[in-house]
Amino acid sequence: MSFDFLSSQSWLIYHDRDNSRNKDPISSLVYEDSFIRYLPKLNEETQDQQIGGIHFYPNLDPVILLGGKDTRLSNKEAGYAYLQEVGYKLVVRPHGGLAVVNDSGIVNFSLITDMGEDKIPIDQAYEYITRVVQEILEPYGLIVEHYEVENSYCPGTYDLVVNGQKIGGTAQRRFKSGLTTAAYLSLNGNQKERAEHIREFYERSDADETYPSVDWRVMTTISDLIGKDFTQQDFENDLTKLFSKYTTFEYRDFSDTELENIYTKQYPILKKRNNTLPS
Repeated sequence: MSFDFLSSQSWLIYHDRDNSRNKDPISSLVYEDSFIRYLPKLNEETQDQQIGGIHFYPNLDPVILLGGKDTRLSNKEAGYAYLQEVGYKLVVRPHGGLAVVNDSGIVNFSLITDMGEDKIPIDQAYEYITRVVQEILEPYGLIVEHYEVENSYCPGTYDLVVNGQKIGGTAQRRFKSGLTTAAYLSLNGNQKERAEHIREFYERSDADETYPSVDWRVMTTISDLIGKDFTQQDFENDLTKLFSKYTTFEYRDFSDTELENIYTKQYPILKKRNNTLPS
């Protein structure tokens, strides 16, 4: 079966292990906003096949990525204090609506696309990243669907679901012709504890009915589903194997001058968004 979205582009892979600023919890998100500005510029300079991008940005330290709506909770300070008490750093992300948990058992990755004249509809972009996850997990006997899991944290139409339990979520960011479609996947670790922390965060923040009533039982990890440990390295290996099936790719570092210039402009914008959070 063909996968034209992948095969029509050659891909550059950026991994935050090569990001010298990766101890700063907002750095990877600044790069997310930078890549959608950088990739179209890169494509302007090449006469070869169009270039797409893959960005791996795991948070090895526990971090809660808050959505914009979380910053409007009526008693958010009490919720923030609780999350810090149980060991999380807090970051407000530029895309996605509500809080998600990040730690060493979670992988974040995004597909960055220069749409040029061919705009990719919102639903189609989600279909592409869903298919990537489907093909990666199919050899493990997992059938991935997408639909909203209401009592999960950060529920959305393109939640990634196996056997009725959410294993991840997706989000999009667009700028002119640049498009980032991002996903997080719960690979391993204590998903019950993650969900309980978000449930308690909303309870302490006096969340109303427009926020999810989080039930840990509707979420799980890939490791729990397949009955053996599934790591970030396993996922990266499987993703690059999938891309090898359809297209070409190479790893790049973050040293390009144009990318650095864009990052330098974008960093203060996201930093300002995070200035109201407790340090």
